[in-house]
Amino acid sequence: MLALLQAHMVNLKAIKSRKLKIETKRRFLPEYAAYVDGVLAADAGGDDLVMVMLMVWHIDTGDYATALRIGAYAVKHRLELPATFKRDLQATLVEEIAQAVLEALAAAIPPAAGAAEALDRALDITEGADMPDEVRAKAHKALGLLRRETSPAAAVADLRLALTFDPGCGVKTEIARLERQLAAASPPDPDAGTGPTE
Repeated sequence: MLALLQAHMVNLKAIKSRKLKIETKRRFLPEYAAYVDGVLAADAGGDDLVMVMLMVWHIDTGDYATALRIGAYAVKHRLELPATFKRDLQATLVEEIAQAVLEALAAAIPPAAGAAEALDRALDITEGADMPDEVRAKAHKALGLLRRETSPAAAVADLRLALTFDPGCGVKTEIARLERQLAAASPPDPDAGTGPTE
């Protein structure tokens, strides 16, 4: 599997288009499915470049369910990403999903299916891990933006949490908009503005 991964990485390095890289990874991934299932079933731990790279590739291709299965295993057994990655494994698991969501929303493209659930799960898996506050802010910002339409109150809670991690994360305008929306949707208080009666 390591030899196969290295050959595939050489192929990917020769591709300049990000879109084509993702499509190529998607084509490669089925070749590793049995290996992933076997490693997860054995639950033995130990350094495994193949597994950690496959976690990232599954995020890249929008297969968050498989990425999180690998991610939970990798966090449990303290696996590490290669030194070429800017973040450690825990931060990468959270940030890569959040970044994909934010980029999709910015481009008015529907994020991958199950994105909100994936972010919640990634935060659960990495709870207590030491990572840059900006990464957690990015995750809660993405969650808040995903929940704007279906649950504005939950969206505000997530966006406010993002602010606690990074005051400059760019959510204040959206919080204000959602709070106005929630206030307008609230039924009027029948006792508001009335004083006590004799």
